[in-house]
Amino acid sequence: MFNERRSIESFNAYQCIRSYLVDLSMQELIELARDYGIEVSKASNVKNIGG
Repeated sequence: MFNERRSIESFNAYQCIRSYLVDLSMQELIELARDYGIEVSKASNVKNIGG
């Protein structure tokens, strides 16, 4: 059976997390990724982006 309330709560949680991540700088995103064990390549270094 479809649970509309659960679906809306899930969507709201997604929107909240998405908003948080969009507000982070590239350096903060890289540090967050590393905190969770995600390997970040040297090409992702903030100093190399856009320069």
